[in-house]
Amino acid sequence: MSALLIVALIVGTAAGAVAGFFRKFGKTSFWGVTVLIAILFERMIGTSVDKKSSGYGIAVILTAVIVLLVISAVLLALQKLLAKAVAARKKLSEYKNYDKRAELDELILCAVDNDDKREYRKQLRKLKKVKDSAGVWGVLDTIFGAINGGINALIGIGAIIVFILLFADLSNISGLQSAFSGPLSSSNWKGLGTDIALDLLIVCALSLSIRIGYRGGVSTALSTLVVLGLVVGCGAASWSIASSEACAGAVEALKNGMLSGVSGTLGGAADGLAKGFIAVLIFALSLIIIILVAIFLPKVIEKFRENKIFKAVDGVLGALISCVVVTMVLIVFGGIAYTLYDLAFMAKLTSYASRACIGDAIYACNPMASAFSGLPIRSWFKD
Repeated sequence: MSALLIVALIVGTAAGAVAGFFRKFGKTSFWGVTVLIAILFERMIGTSVDKKSSGYGIAVILTAVIVLLVISAVLLALQKLLAKAVAARKKLSEYKNYDKRAELDELILCAVDNDDKREYRKQLRKLKKVKDSAGVWGVLDTIFGAINGGINALIGIGAIIVFILLFADLSNISGLQSAFSGPLSSSNWKGLGTDIALDLLIVCALSLSIRIGYRGGVSTALSTLVVLGLVVGCGAASWSIASSEACAGAVEALKNGMLSGVSGTLGGAADGLAKGFIAVLIFALSLIIIILVAIFLPKVIEKFRENKIFKAVDGVLGALISCVVVTMVLIVFGGIAYTLYDLAFMAKLTSYASRACIGDAIYACNPMASAFSGLPIRSWFKD
């Protein structure tokens, strides 16, 4: 199994490098590079600081978030600068090749006028060979694209393998532990793998949240919230209207009509069923407004996002909010999990967290630990 995982990692990285080579740096994601740099930085900083020191948890978490945001911003700026340099160099090459293309076009037209198919094909082949070159910027775009693609694949496949091994080890499912006994008992896993397992998954989640938040923008999230708010609001309003005096006659008529056969069986529930039926009818009418908003609001937002300044600000805010939300979810999950740290089934997770930097900051050194200490979760389990 260890050999298969290594082969998958090598083949996937090679495939990612090839894909990046053809896609170029300007069209490849750089989240893998962001994760790699953040992991290296966190290991360097986190292992040099005493975990028992005051504020260790919040310091490590904030550092991770800031490092990810800064690296993402720097790489995005480099990507855009390189894309502009490539476009400018290609435009210059296009101007330089203008006369050559015009000459070949004229020869092709002459061949067509003379019905000389052989000459036509000859000049057409020459025209196809005239390429607009991006020069050294194009070479850098290709090299960086290959490196970027390879690192993305390496980190992505590595994160999947780490997740599978962690799940197999923490779940105590005998079949899984038996299938992955080789990798789990290897020196690589017991050494570096165990040290970075939790940190890798956490940083991947944070990095992806930044990427998704930037691409979607805060406006996209707000439009989704607006639609969800309309659904909840219309649902509550529909029930309120159905329960009001205005619909009392309709409710009574429904009970005496369509529900008359089951009113005796349902008893008092017949009244609620009748109100629910009317509320559904009212809600169905309000769906027209909800659907229209769901269709046109994203289109309006897309129009605004055509403005470069709006798109940039919207993307930055989206990345920040998305990253903060995911960070808070991780802190809450880690804080709740740590309330059970002394139970037998949590021993392995505690062991992994103790060897991690960000993982331990979220788990044992959770900055919101006091908020979870009073929860009754610990009393639900018995040793």
